[in-house]
Amino acid sequence: MQQGERRGLLGILSAEARRDLLARSGTIRVRKGQAVVARNEPSGDVFVVQEGRFNVVRYSVDGREVSMRELTEGQLFGELSAIDGAARSVGIVAVTDGRLLAIPPEAFRAMIRSHPDAADWLIRRLTEQVRSLTDRVFELSALNVRTRLHCELLRLARSRDGDSASAPTHAELANRIGSHREAVTRELAILAERKIIRAGRRRLEFLDLAGLEEVVAAALHDPAGDSGWW
Repeated sequence: MQQGERRGLLGILSAEARRDLLARSGTIRVRKGQAVVARNEPSGDVFVVQEGRFNVVRYSVDGREVSMRELTEGQLFGELSAIDGAARSVGIVAVTDGRLLAIPPEAFRAMIRSHPDAADWLIRRLTEQVRSLTDRVFELSALNVRTRLHCELLRLARSRDGDSASAPTHAELANRIGSHREAVTRELAILAERKIIRAGRRRLEFLDLAGLEEVVAAALHDPAGDSGWW
């Protein structure tokens, strides 16, 4: 089994089920900056990330990119269109060069029907997405930029289990929290001074994750209050 097949959906399938699914699927290599799917595109393939990083995006009328979240090795996208047959609700753009497994919608639905563990995994994944989107709506509506950045950094740290490699750029972070690059750069510098993080070029190391969690918890308890560090 390749590294990209040890995580997520492929990782929970039996060897036989995985071989059957791979036989019905294809591999796609993409380049950095390439649009893999576009919003409103009438396609139904499900993609599993085997290598690389990808952004889930939408664009405003004036062309401004709004980043929803990042996808990394083992994660999948496109399952909504495969399930309900509707057009794509978001676009996917490659942040780095990468490799994707493209699963036809019929094969994906058959696999979900035939393998309860896979169906359970998908239900849990969709539930997590609903919870995450609920949190983001609240953050954008009720929290200041500083606290929104803290929340996004905490999500990033948890999703990568402390891995500091290939961190989002300041512009990408700003995009995710509805702010601008200068504000993110300023707040990251403050976090670095406080020994909460160590930032470098495309790298972000969390030195005091417990401290970050504590500040986020305090801010969520009192959204209008100060974060307590400054």
